[in-house]
Amino acid sequence: MKWLIPVVALLLAGCGGQARHAGTSAAAASTEIQELTNQTLIYECPKCGMMFSAAGHCTIDGDSLVATRVDYICPADQKPVAHAGQCPRCAMNARVVKTALAAEQTPAKP
Repeated sequence: MKWLIPVVALLLAGCGGQARHAGTSAAAASTEIQELTNQTLIYECPKCGMMFSAAGHCTIDGDSLVATRVDYICPADQKPVAHAGQCPRCAMNARVVKTALAAEQTPAKP
């Protein structure tokens, strides 16, 4: 029974790695964002929640990415701050607020 957990972990890691490489065209156009720092526009998968730097398709499930506005808000005074992490006005960490943009609000391609 002790062998079951490592085997399941290896299987899950292997499946995720294969799925990520399956969508090479989407991966080439868009890179995954591991952690928000100061981004104001990201593209998010509506199914799994992965974040990417550009429009395309999710490398995990192939779903179309949704343009999403990112705001950083101080939880103490509810005013915007420039980036994630500690608010420059207080010691609290900024709250991340994501808002999906409607199709007509997505940045137009020239």
